Amino acid sequence: MTMDSEYPPDEKTILLDREGHGPAQRAMTDHPSPPRFEQLADRMIYAARLPGAHSFNVGLNTLVAAAWAILAEAAQLKGHVGRESLGALNERLVSAITQFEQRALHEGVESVEVNSARYVLCAVLDEAVVTAQWDSHGDWSKISLLSRFHHETLGGERFFTLLERLSRDPIKHVAMLELMYLCLAIGFEGKYRVVERGVVQLETLRDGLYRQIRHVRGEPAPPVPAPALRRRNRRLRGLSTPWLAVGVLASLLAMYTGFAWVLGNERVTALESFHPMAPALTRTPL
Repeated sequence: MTMDSEYPPDEKTILLDREGHGPAQRAMTDHPSPPRFEQLADRMIYAARLPGAHSFNVGLNTLVAAAWAILAEAAQLKGHVGRESLGALNERLVSAITQFEQRALHEGVESVEVNSARYVLCAVLDEAVVTAQWDSHGDWSKISLLSRFHHETLGGERFFTLLERLSRDPIKHVAMLELMYLCLAIGFEGKYRVVERGVVQLETLRDGLYRQIRHVRGEPAPPVPAPALRRRNRRLRGLSTPWLAVGVLASLLAMYTGFAWVLGNERVTALESFHPMAPALTRTPL
């Protein structure tokens, strides 16, 4: 995958609290008391089940926040044994995709990016459905989400073509790259599901994407010693309010380390199975 970009990474300003803690110690959501779940799928299910008025945003990536419920759905469907008819499932997923589009556009995401994200999410959901076991009989390919929204069925191939193209300018497309990283982290395999040594190739690709996103977002800052923090506070007191506000806004952008980093300790695990009534998640290595 091409990792180059015509734009050099911006210099980053880190916002610290009064105790000297950097962004690594801060919650990554705007929920007043986010749950401390260990597994990615737990977080997804929690967020998806919240009422709309109480849902929370994931960092500053509005695209990921808009797609949160769909990612949770894909995590549940992967390897799921279901009794729901494929027709009913299709209607439910079509509605979820439509709601994602509406929310993303409402939050100000550009229509071109929303269209690309919709393609990615359709591909992920289609694969999750066809790899699950269903009591009802039917041919999902005839009613797939990709065929419904994009009039094609090659999502397993074109997902990675799109990923390679977006990776050529990671600064511009970091929101999409984070969304696609999450899709890979919850088990999307695409063309690598049927190629020789596909698991190894996919792991290499996913790790490279993780490093690329982290390079764009910047490393979390370590806590600043107390004397240095006091000196920093004295300098801040001399700033006028408008300039301080500008600095805070710039710092908020810089301190966003990317939602994909939640997966830092979970990248080697595929969340291929989740049942709403089960007491615990099933974890299967990639």
